[in-house]
Amino acid sequence: MNVEIVAKEGLKRELTIEVPADVVDKTYQNIYDEYRRNAKIAGFRPGKAPVSVIRTRFKDEVTAELVDQLVKEYYNQAVKENNLDPVGPPMLQTVDVDEGKPFRFTLGIEIMPQVDSIACENLWIYRPEIKVDDKEVDGVLQELRRRHSDIRTVDRPAGAEDILVCDLEIAEGDVEEDDRKPITNQEIDLGHPSTDKEFRDKLTGAKRDDNRQVEIVYPADYPNPKFAGKKIVYTITVREVKERILPELNDDFAAMVEKETTLLALKLKIREQLEAERKSEVARGNKRLIIDQVVGQNAFDVPEVLVQKYLNDVIEDHKKDKVPMEEDVIRQRYRPMGIASLRWYFLYHRLGELEKIEVSQEDTENWIKRFAEHYG
Repeated sequence: MNVEIVAKEGLKRELTIEVPADVVDKTYQNIYDEYRRNAKIAGFRPGKAPVSVIRTRFKDEVTAELVDQLVKEYYNQAVKENNLDPVGPPMLQTVDVDEGKPFRFTLGIEIMPQVDSIACENLWIYRPEIKVDDKEVDGVLQELRRRHSDIRTVDRPAGAEDILVCDLEIAEGDVEEDDRKPITNQEIDLGHPSTDKEFRDKLTGAKRDDNRQVEIVYPADYPNPKFAGKKIVYTITVREVKERILPELNDDFAAMVEKETTLLALKLKIREQLEAERKSEVARGNKRLIIDQVVGQNAFDVPEVLVQKYLNDVIEDHKKDKVPMEEDVIRQRYRPMGIASLRWYFLYHRLGELEKIEVSQEDTENWIKRFAEHYG
């Protein structure tokens, strides 16, 4: 077997492989014999048809089977002997085959990048002072009071902190038919910050059996893609007005939130949790910052087949979320992210090899223990 390897753009390689003529003839003969044993040809008993008849009738089929068989065998052998690390299946480009002569074929492949050393000079991170003020702690306490409040129906206009039970229907808006179905007994919490401002403004002061219309123009980046960038007009009928009765902020309330604790202890715990969240947020940001710096210092080609797979996955995610966007726009926008993500993948694993990082059984058990404690 002779193998010629030509480097093409980036990580692409072109392999031209020549299989000796004697191997080609032997393979032809073996496949012809198999056809001869199994072929049903009028005028001949099974296995008795002359080879000349088999050649005439099945030459194309036999050649196709030979190509498939020898390409697989000799491609794998060439990859192993030349220490190639291909990505994805090869693309068969040219074939020159016939009985009595060597079989030459050309394949196109992409190989994995070889990362010998990694530059990571002058890396920097943020080290902000972590501070939690009393106002933030009080905000969490107020939210806990809301969660543990009593709810009762009232016969008066709705206040800014009340809860409405409503029937909703979309009167105008470019939405799918399923989203136009009326919704009954929907709770709208006027005091919750996640409630759309338009609902809070239009429904504050509403009474039982009132009918109101609320128009909302959703921003283009609205989390629900069904409504992003659209103007929706809702028709709302108020069925019930409820008020929230907050518990007193004392030790009894603290014990209700967490058994056998005091208000002071609860405040201290809230402060610790907020500090831990802030530290985790900084750590996540620094991790991203380090990755960006290392990737920026180590520019190398990544396999195009993997880039395309990354982009195809992004497109599928957009389709699942029903986010309208042209595929060409997605590929152009996300391509730099895909390349950076793949570079970090190769750098990450190479760093593990260079630094001889290993995961012990104890590491695994400690991770499982922390996971179990966190999720109860």
